[in-house]
Amino acid sequence: MRSARASELHGPHGAVTLSRDAHGIPSIAAPSATAAWWGLAYAAAQDRLWQLEYDRRRACGRWGEVAGTAGLAADRLARRLRLEDAARADVAAMAPETLASFVAYAEGVNAGAASGPLPPEYARAGVGFEPWEPWHSVAAFKIRHVLMGVWQFKLLRARILADEGVEAFRTLDPVPRAGMRLTTPSGARQLAELAADAQLWRASWGELAAAAAELGFLSEVEAGSNAWAVAWSRTETGMPVLCNDPHRAADVPNVYWQARLECPEFVVAGATFPGIPGFPHFGHNGRVGWAITNAAADAQDLLVERFRRGAAGLEVLTPAGWRPASTRRESIRLRDPGSGAEEIVEIVSVATPNGPVVHGDPESGRALSLRWTATERPCTQFDVLARMLRARTVGELFAAHDGWVDPVNNLLGADADGTIGYLLRGALPARRDPAAAELPVPGWREGSGWDGLVPFARMPRELDPENGYLANANNTIVDPAGPLLVTHSANDFYRIERIAELLEAKERHSVAELHAYQNDTRSVAARLWAGYLATLPPGEGDAELARAALATWSGELGERGPAPVLYAHFRRELVRLALPRIVSPATAERLIAAELPASGVLIKRWIALVAWQIRVDGAPLAPVDDALVREALAAAVVAARTACGPDLSSWDWSAVHPLRPRHSVPALGLRDPRPARTAGDADTVQNAAYGWRSGTPFAVTNTAVYRQVLDFSDGGSGGWIVPGGASGDPLGEHYDDQLEFWERGELLPMPTPTIEKRNPW
Repeated sequence: MRSARASELHGPHGAVTLSRDAHGIPSIAAPSATAAWWGLAYAAAQDRLWQLEYDRRRACGRWGEVAGTAGLAADRLARRLRLEDAARADVAAMAPETLASFVAYAEGVNAGAASGPLPPEYARAGVGFEPWEPWHSVAAFKIRHVLMGVWQFKLLRARILADEGVEAFRTLDPVPRAGMRLTTPSGARQLAELAADAQLWRASWGELAAAAAELGFLSEVEAGSNAWAVAWSRTETGMPVLCNDPHRAADVPNVYWQARLECPEFVVAGATFPGIPGFPHFGHNGRVGWAITNAAADAQDLLVERFRRGAAGLEVLTPAGWRPASTRRESIRLRDPGSGAEEIVEIVSVATPNGPVVHGDPESGRALSLRWTATERPCTQFDVLARMLRARTVGELFAAHDGWVDPVNNLLGADADGTIGYLLRGALPARRDPAAAELPVPGWREGSGWDGLVPFARMPRELDPENGYLANANNTIVDPAGPLLVTHSANDFYRIERIAELLEAKERHSVAELHAYQNDTRSVAARLWAGYLATLPPGEGDAELARAALATWSGELGERGPAPVLYAHFRRELVRLALPRIVSPATAERLIAAELPASGVLIKRWIALVAWQIRVDGAPLAPVDDALVREALAAAVVAARTACGPDLSSWDWSAVHPLRPRHSVPALGLRDPRPARTAGDADTVQNAAYGWRSGTPFAVTNTAVYRQVLDFSDGGSGGWIVPGGASGDPLGEHYDDQLEFWERGELLPMPTPTIEKRNPW
């Protein structure tokens, strides 16, 4: 990376050189690993101090000090989760080397914060900067992932079962179907008897919906990713290539932050979370590179708890009888962002032997607790961060992850020896009751607990497959008939189909081609619908206009013209018309309106299965039939004309499907990045999801928030990009200067460490 400017910093662990390229991306050279983490944190504070503040306050239940009463529901939920307790316990359990890195990082954040004026958000929000502590880094990491788990989805499914009955529940159950691609060849899905408590589910739905407006990370329940590692035998360079792009809401500033570190112990470049002394998701150390996708693994249980008032206070029913519940009185400070007036709200948080109460009022006799692998016990997973930087091969990289807990990810790797590999990293609970993988279960029942965790040796993995590539796009990981339960539900399965088509279309691929696949906007699901519509007899009016346009369409969501726009409206109208045939009109409306964030996940998975059934037997999944399809086609034309005008030839999907990044706190009135044109949808490799409510814009809700390509040939090269910039300062020059390159599907040069190559053949 050619430095645009460099400075020498004199920290407590030695002199550190901080240089930045033309886009402000930092590179740190330090005399030791400890000094490197100090320097990384110093740069993070310069670039992303308000983002660190934002995550810390959300994790600690102090967002109301910025957002006022609007933040109360979010703060109440955060306090109930007791993430501060879990973060402090994790720090106390750290190995000395890991603790030293977190301490140095905290020192670096504080030094960086003191090096110049605070970001403008502080003055506008009326808050000051408080010293960063090591446990803040852990809390900030946990808040980014607690609601990427499955507990919201279980709560939503429980309400559907209680309100709508077993038939509706099963119709909307997104279980794996025949023919879906697997990442590895072993695993399991289990079914069991189901139960529900309707009143509790309804109350809990409302609580989580109230918190959603301020807990921005709730949008990440739809998080996904693509990653593929192509072996030396399938590339034109004769060495592996590793590509990845994670999908989340386009936060401002971006969730990921690019950086390069160099010290005697290691050299690494990649994307990390501001706040973490490591590169847990994406990186390259000169010998081995790594990337992750979301495994959508089930590491969280919701438990229905029974409470009563006993002689010693609040008690909870356990398999061993009634036991005291842990209660804590806390004060939430709410500051009105307009007047500055303050209000104190007192709450009581409760924890049971199963975990913290996250929904419901224990005084009513029933509430829901959360058991999560990342908070069940002190977590030593951050010891992995240093080990992975020293790995020299994919095998060593995978071995370094023994002890990683959460998030559970698909980890793909490639190394300079020519090896590619896959590991499901993280901790899965060894459940006694498989019903807990589907719905909340009684916490007082003997069989509701865990028998520890699935041993690391049993986690699915694969090295150097015969087909010459490994890929995951949040698809099903293991055979549903196998012995290992990763998750109950089928995840995304169209992106992996398209990735496989691209990788299997030719014997060898250039690096440029493998990068270009990240921008592919052809939908396998759209092709299935086109094939089905081609079998329908011609109709009349608007329904025939849409049928004819889509029946001959290639499924390319990057082209101009009416087909992509009609397809998007058609899917929305199908959802609007079909859901009331499955559930009551009131529930259908709540799902489409996304009153609970997991509603969008449920709809996305169900409509995907509707099209998948066309592949299986030539017709869509019931209750969608020919008559309903024609009604949806006609409604799509009306909706598209209303939104785009009467001239079909002028319709342009990219124009009506923009990415509109928003500042993390819009009320502060600071500049948002400019909108960007996008193509694709949630089913295309170039991911660009949107909401399901008819009549609303198709603005992008989730997309690629980081792209990376690593080439292991000839000393190595790489590329990276974020839809924003290195800096989180709305007034700064690097706030959104990468967005134009991201919009065009380009990468910036990534300063990868020099690869120590050994020919694999």
